[in-house]
Amino acid sequence: MALVVSLGASAFADRIAPRALMIGADLLSAIVAIIPVLLASTFGLRLEVLVATSMALAALGALFQPALLASVPLIAGTRERIQGVNALLDATARLSRLFGPFLAGPLSLFVPVLHFLTINAASFLFSACGIALVGKSIGTPARAHDTDSVWQRLTRGLVVARQNPEIGTILAANTTVLAAWFVAVGLGLPFLAASTDTAALPLAGIGALAAFAGSYGLGDFTSNLLVAGAHPKRPGRFMFTGYIILGSGLAMVPILLWTLPPFIALPAIMLVCFLAGLGGPMFFIPMLTLFQTGLGRADLASLIRFRAALAAAAMLLGSAISPLLFERAGAPMTILLAGALIATVGLWGSTCRPNLGVPVKEA
Repeated sequence: MALVVSLGASAFADRIAPRALMIGADLLSAIVAIIPVLLASTFGLRLEVLVATSMALAALGALFQPALLASVPLIAGTRERIQGVNALLDATARLSRLFGPFLAGPLSLFVPVLHFLTINAASFLFSACGIALVGKSIGTPARAHDTDSVWQRLTRGLVVARQNPEIGTILAANTTVLAAWFVAVGLGLPFLAASTDTAALPLAGIGALAAFAGSYGLGDFTSNLLVAGAHPKRPGRFMFTGYIILGSGLAMVPILLWTLPPFIALPAIMLVCFLAGLGGPMFFIPMLTLFQTGLGRADLASLIRFRAALAAAAMLLGSAISPLLFERAGAPMTILLAGALIATVGLWGSTCRPNLGVPVKEA
């Protein structure tokens, strides 16, 4: 759903003021989130309703996020502030993903699980109120290509990427890494924690997964704080070094599991998961900053939606190939291979594109 909406939103989204688009998406998200609660109290809750709710929230999120990221330059102004705001937004999102699952357990002692959706609906309303208070800086639509046909608006992100070779290189590397990341982290770590390979560790099953994911998330969050103020002389080398760190850290997980005693392997794996987490924001934050400081609003919003579509496609690809990989190679070897691919992309980029990051031209 996120893939479809990300591709199709360019037909109309740029004609709506970002502020109005984000508030509308939040209000609709609140309505969508509360519907299963209302249905459960009257007709009973069905699986189809939950699936439809998840799809609708994903679609609305695909409208909200590009509008938010494209508005950052209007709010922040200078390049330094833009990078800081990007890091703050990303750190907030990563922190919520890190602590959300841990808060769910204690919260379930006082709140019925179904009403987690009520809390979610309330969060969308708070978000809408916050955006409404931002002011008029994001209150006007971007109409730089107002005379374009529907097809031209739909393909604008692709055109921007093709006309700016640096953007094309960044998106190609990011999409490749996202597919490998999804296989290694999104699927690999849960499968590894549930497999017999981790049975001898002091923590196994859900406990092992919490240790791995928590360490990775902590690295993610820490890196955002550090990258916010980083101003490397060679942005390309800095960005791709992040992928070297990410891939090498993930590749070390199975190696440590195979070679160390169980009581040493667990803290060692947690350490390399933390180090792996440091790598992602080193690429993602400068990537956004480069886009936001080199493109006009209309081109920027279209490009961010195109990048979101590529990210969704990468995860679909990872989902498609993962059953074969896990069946043939097993979870540890699959994580090793995916990590090696990410590190290889990082090595290529840091060697061949060290000076990537000169401000791009508006298409």
